[in-house]
Amino acid sequence: MSQNHEDTIIEMVNQSGQAVMVGNSVKAEEWLTRARQLDPVTCELELARRAWANQSGAGAEVRRRRESVVARLGGVAVAAPDRIDAWRALADYLNQLGNHEGVLRATASGLKRDPTSIELWVRRTRAQIALGQLDSAARSLRHATKLAPTHDAVEALIRVHPMCANCGALFDTAGADTCRMCGHDGPGRGAVVRSVRARNSSKFDVYFPRVRDVIADSLNMPDRIKKQLTLDTLLKRHLKRTNQQCSNVLRALSKEFGAAFDEPLFHSAVVGFLDLLIADLIRAINPKKDNTIDTGIRQKALADHVTRS
Repeated sequence: MSQNHEDTIIEMVNQSGQAVMVGNSVKAEEWLTRARQLDPVTCELELARRAWANQSGAGAEVRRRRESVVARLGGVAVAAPDRIDAWRALADYLNQLGNHEGVLRATASGLKRDPTSIELWVRRTRAQIALGQLDSAARSLRHATKLAPTHDAVEALIRVHPMCANCGALFDTAGADTCRMCGHDGPGRGAVVRSVRARNSSKFDVYFPRVRDVIADSLNMPDRIKKQLTLDTLLKRHLKRTNQQCSNVLRALSKEFGAAFDEPLFHSAVVGFLDLLIADLIRAINPKKDNTIDTGIRQKALADHVTRS
């Protein structure tokens, strides 16, 4: 769904609402019919957003109406299971109703279709935390950090529920004294909690511009599209690139970085019809073997990576 497409549907829904206000129900239905013909899921998402927000009256009545909105949206998501935006919206509304079990079901359904959706993983982690399922939440959060270590929502979760440096379990709170799993000191006793972004930023800051340029050149991308690339971009899913194009990207990176780029890490991903994540492409670069970067820059900007390795 392009932004222009979505804007058109929103305008059609606006026209329908205006027709209702002047008592022209036939015209109102005509506008909605046109919107549904253009994209029924986006139309229903917009209608759900408005129905959710435009509620007044007693608390119990508002809740009943919003539960009706959620029920209708759930049917939309089931009817169009590949629309991740529907599962995401459904999870958000269920969360606002306090139905965290429902959030788990919605995110599970969405992640079956798109297991790389960081938005769904974050929503799932929050629901697990709310339900006290900290072991499951820790697994979800570790997966989210692997998918998108620089994502704002992942960083926010880590700050509120840091992970134990010893065993990887989630602390109950940001100021917990000890880890409930291994007894290791927590933030409340002075244990240092480093952000996921801080652990990765130095290497990503240095290599992302170069990797982005290599990808853009190998895919013949115009500058305006190249600027939209982020660390969390998936070449096949987000950019709709073929296996052959992904393979071309890998060859171009191998040529650019030589022995510093570990192409076999991603050869299986291409063969297995999986996405290529830009963050993972950068992880495959070993700065200690990269002779294409100035030694002074490497020592300063990649000190954290070199120390950990």
